[in-house]
Amino acid sequence: MPQAQSVYFWEADVTIECRNLAFSLEANDEGRGANKKRIFSASWVKDDKVYIDPSKRLGGWLKKQMPLLRSSYASQIQAVKVFPVNEQQYVPVCELKELVGGDIPIPDTNHEFLQKFANPKWQRIQVINTTGTGTRATTTYWLEYPNPIQFSVRIISFARNISPEIIKEALTRLGYATGIGDKYSQGYGRFKLISFESKQEKMNL
Repeated sequence: MPQAQSVYFWEADVTIECRNLAFSLEANDEGRGANKKRIFSASWVKDDKVYIDPSKRLGGWLKKQMPLLRSSYASQIQAVKVFPVNEQQYVPVCELKELVGGDIPIPDTNHEFLQKFANPKWQRIQVINTTGTGTRATTTYWLEYPNPIQFSVRIISFARNISPEIIKEALTRLGYATGIGDKYSQGYGRFKLISFESKQEKMNL
């Protein structure tokens, strides 16, 4: 008869406060020659309101940051999941008109969607080709929400060697340096930990 094995489980209700969240615009060129136009869209807009999925964003943040602290966390962090609170996956951030853009006009033909909000910030960058050889120039576009906003999520873990204290320490120390959301590598979306309430259980399976 198989013996029961002990599995250590913990969960934590977490609240963070973000500043300067960035929201990237998708851009696609349509038409040819003189009729070519750059069309902008944004999946994070609905009914002129801006939304974000904080559980997905923070879950991605943990998977990226934890292996930097210790290489063994790379596999263990897969057993740490982040879920929305009250099953509300997408959380409203602000009205579309509250987003802030840049002062330099974008070097493309405006689509009427852009008339709904500020002129986007933009930057030309070099990216690696999909073939893996060489680079190509592209332009990224984004808008910013400069005001602080709080998000609450629930973290659930079965990772034996990642305790609540380790995750709390990572959120506290690394949130000031690396943010969530779009353009995080440029300093957008950095956050501070507001609360971290955890409980642990031992389950016999």
